[in-house]
Amino acid sequence: MKKITLAAAALVMGIASASAADLAARPYTKAPAPIAAVYNWTGLYIGADVGYGWGRSTGISTNAAGFFPAPYSIDPSGVIGGGFVGYNWQVSNVVLGIEADWQAADLNDSAIFPNSAGTLYNIGTSVKDYGSVRGRVGLAFDRWMVFGTAGWAWGSWDTSYGFAGAANPFVTMNVNSSDGWTAGAGIEYAFADNWLGRVEYRYTDLGRASFVSLLTNSAEVGNRVTINDVRVGIAYKFGGPAPVVAKY
Repeated sequence: MKKITLAAAALVMGIASASAADLAARPYTKAPAPIAAVYNWTGLYIGADVGYGWGRSTGISTNAAGFFPAPYSIDPSGVIGGGFVGYNWQVSNVVLGIEADWQAADLNDSAIFPNSAGTLYNIGTSVKDYGSVRGRVGLAFDRWMVFGTAGWAWGSWDTSYGFAGAANPFVTMNVNSSDGWTAGAGIEYAFADNWLGRVEYRYTDLGRASFVSLLTNSAEVGNRVTINDVRVGIAYKFGGPAPVVAKY
């Protein structure tokens, strides 16, 4: 009986020793890293914005034969506001997109300029609206994104020409669909899953327009209008795929 007890004790001690050696030989395994959800910018969105624009209207007014030039440069400025719609595709932390916007504008300025013979003219420009269709490239940092944008632009403006002191201009050039280009940059923040806020700067060149009027014996060599603007906006993003999952 004593021999059986001693044998059992030896067996237990052997198992305990083997288990201790096995535990000592096992490497330390770190717990799995936590998983966090990163915001996904992919999806259709629509929004509205408001801002301030300051531009430049330059050109040379002449008579119908091209004589007596009156070079001018005026700086129309004022409030803008409108809307935009677009779609984003996110690949890793790069966001590619396409966007269209339209802005109603109230940019105005006028000044008096002499022609080469000394006659004084009152020349003024009023920008009524402008819009664009653009590509966008962004870099996302979870709910923040910085982006650049560029594309085709168009706009409408009036430039009037009159004698200084006269009640009305003798001719007004109406430009309704000038072609140009635009480029800019901005930053966006997704302050809720479906709501985005943005601040953006844009430069827009609406191109040139000219006319010759035999009736008023006047002409424009090429009136060019450019606009700088800063705008703030808010947008609603529809649906979209599940958030991107990232491990830390």
